[in-house]
Formats: sequence, C-alpha cells, structure tokens
Amino acid sequence: MSMKITDRRKAEHGVLLCQLDHLQDLVGRKTPREVLAAVVETIARAGERLTSTDDGLLYPALARVIGRRFPLLQKSEAALEELHQLVAQIRSGSFDETTVSAFVERLRAHLEREIHDVFVLAEELLPTEELASMSNWDAHHVYVVNAERQRRQGDASGDVPVGVPDAESADDRPSRRIKCAGSLA
Repeated sequence: MSMKITDRRKAEHGVLLCQLDHLQDLVGRKTPREVLAAVVETIARAGERLTSTDDGLLYPALARVIGRRFPLLQKSEAALEELHQLVAQIRSGSFDETTVSAFVERLRAHLEREIHDVFVLAEELLPTEELASMSNWDAHHVYVVNAERQRRQGDASGDVPVGVPDAESADDRPSRRIKCAGSLA
C-alpha cells in the first residue's frame, strides 16, 4: 500500500518544525531583519505549497464527512488567516523580532494541531485507500508544473489558459492558506 497523505504530511510538517526552530534561533541571535524576512518567506512558501494540496484533497474529504463548520476545521482556517496576516506584515517591512516570534509560535501551533488532531481525525474517518490516493506526489507535482507552464505561456501571450486557475482566485480563497507572493498553498 502507498503512503497515506497523513503520513506524508507528518514528515513534511516535521521539516517545517525544524525550520521554525532555526528561525527562532536566528531571532534569539539578533539576526538582521532582512535575513529574518527571507527565512519567513521561505517557510511561508513551503507551507503554502502544502496547503494547496490539503485545500484540494484532504480538507474537502474531511468536510464531506464532518461538515465545513466542524470546530477543528474552523480553527485551522482561522489559524491560517492569522498566519497570512503575520506574513503580510513581515513582507511589508513593518515588523520586528516579536512579529517573527509570533509567526513561529502560531505556525508551530497550527502544524502540531494538524499532526495530532486533524490527521488523526482523517485517519479515523477516511478510508485508508482514499488517504493513500491523495498522497501521489508525482501526479500532484506534474499537475502543478504543467499548470505553471500554462500560466507562463498565457502570461506571455496575454491570455489566461483555459482550466488553469489564476493566482488571484486561488490566493483569495478564505480557507486553508498561508498567502505568499508569487506562489503557492
């Protein structure tokens, strides 16, 4: 049997948690703000890439079973909105070490909630075969790469390719994202 998306996400979240440890260490060493902003941007972009798959696969499957208003799903959505606001503040240049530490704290809490609550719930409610089918990295990667190629071709011609969501509509969704300029969920 293939790896379940929940197992894949736990491993990916572990990497992000290590990056957050490093970022918090940088804050403690009084690292220049420009470096802190670059590290936050790197982590935020990676986080948004992960949430794009969750938005399209895991969370809709859970919502189908327990409803979109389920408190745990609502809490995740609210946490991501708060993270979006912190990232936007850091990108604007109006931030200090306290803002970066808040980003670390909030993202760590969100990742831990997903690992220990959301993924456990998904494994209890969704069939193993469905969770495994969501974890096909190759298929997802090919889709993302092809969509980006089509978007660039459309940008060069001034047209938006049919069937490729534009960046604004994807980023404007109110659910499950850490918004990153020029990227991701």
